[in-house]
Amino acid sequence: RNITTNTIELALLKTTKMGFFDDLKAAAIEKVKEKVKEELAELGIDLDEDDDDADIDEAPEPEPEESSSPPAQDDDGGERPVSAWSTPLNVTTSSPPSAPTVASSNYSPSTTSFPRPDADTTFNEAVQKLWDLDSRLIPNKDYKIDVQSSKHPSNKEDAAEEPLFTYVKPAVFRKRPTFTTFVALLNNYSAFTGEEEDVTEQELQENRAFLNEVMKTAPMKYCHQYCIAKGCTYKGKEISGSESEFKRILSSIWFELYSRSGRRNMDSSGFEHVFVGEVKNGQVSGFHNWIMFYLEEKRGNVDFRGYIKPKSRESSTAETNDDDPVLTLQFRWNGVEKFVGTCFIGVTPEFEMALYTMAFLVSEEDENAITLDAGGEKFDLNVKCHKYDRNTKVGSCYVEALAHYE
Repeated sequence: RNITTNTIELALLKTTKMGFFDDLKAAAIEKVKEKVKEELAELGIDLDEDDDDADIDEAPEPEPEESSSPPAQDDDGGERPVSAWSTPLNVTTSSPPSAPTVASSNYSPSTTSFPRPDADTTFNEAVQKLWDLDSRLIPNKDYKIDVQSSKHPSNKEDAAEEPLFTYVKPAVFRKRPTFTTFVALLNNYSAFTGEEEDVTEQELQENRAFLNEVMKTAPMKYCHQYCIAKGCTYKGKEISGSESEFKRILSSIWFELYSRSGRRNMDSSGFEHVFVGEVKNGQVSGFHNWIMFYLEEKRGNVDFRGYIKPKSRESSTAETNDDDPVLTLQFRWNGVEKFVGTCFIGVTPEFEMALYTMAFLVSEEDENAITLDAGGEKFDLNVKCHKYDRNTKVGSCYVEALAHYE
């Protein structure tokens, strides 16, 4: 049964009081897995393939730390364990050993001690912490890309004869729940603005499954605590320590529909724009995610046309190469141009959700200049976030590469 776009918010409201995120049945999760398996099989990606994936571990959940404090109460009733994420009084504020900045599939956030964010934690510091916590993929091992030649955005010639991605380990999509549930969402939208979205109950379950999985990860838990530390509010209400409530906020800002075309059609959402992409006025809008790019390349829908060097050439001393985690690209999607688009490469879905959620909830500015230490290389980035629908939903979030140096 389809749920019309006019009643989606009402349906969400009714189910929040019934454990909307917590009662997702195992059968629904299996449906998500089967859907993704079938879709990837059509692209020649066999999730049952033995691809020497022993080093592709599931991103571990943060482990609870012992505490003498009483169990915290969740607003849905019952107790939730007091952990490094939920303990308000006994979290260390001393400087911890720095987390590894070199990507590793075996990196366990739970083995790295770090202080809880506080009101003085800057946005740049918080983004760096997300990066250090992210269990992202290893270039030239978990995935391979071929950046080929650079070009100016105004150059319409194709500077790349080959695809950007040459390989991504299938085990990534089998063993990482956030990757699996993320991929399930990517074909739930119509690309053209002005076309009303038709959201099914199955798609609502897929949204819930994804949010459940990302909230188990260290980057999203840190994002939640950072928003609390900064005293963030949403729709006039201060963000609480309840993960269930925070998932409802995430559902609202990322998945609730609004009209981007101005025709009153509920044709867009923050998630669709940022992670999937849209076509508006004859140009590609949004589309800032590497996983979507990879899968659309496999389908033959994306034509990679070269990379674009950072804006500040004077301070950009590092060469762009095949292990860079940030790339500015030019491409065509189903024949429609995207002249300039920047995205992270190899990061997890939870990293980008955490980054852009922090930009939306914490920052009062549309632009946030940061320096990201990616381990041996640094990137000056501008994290941009545009809000929609009276500042209640994500209009667009992305990074702009300003400089790249060693």
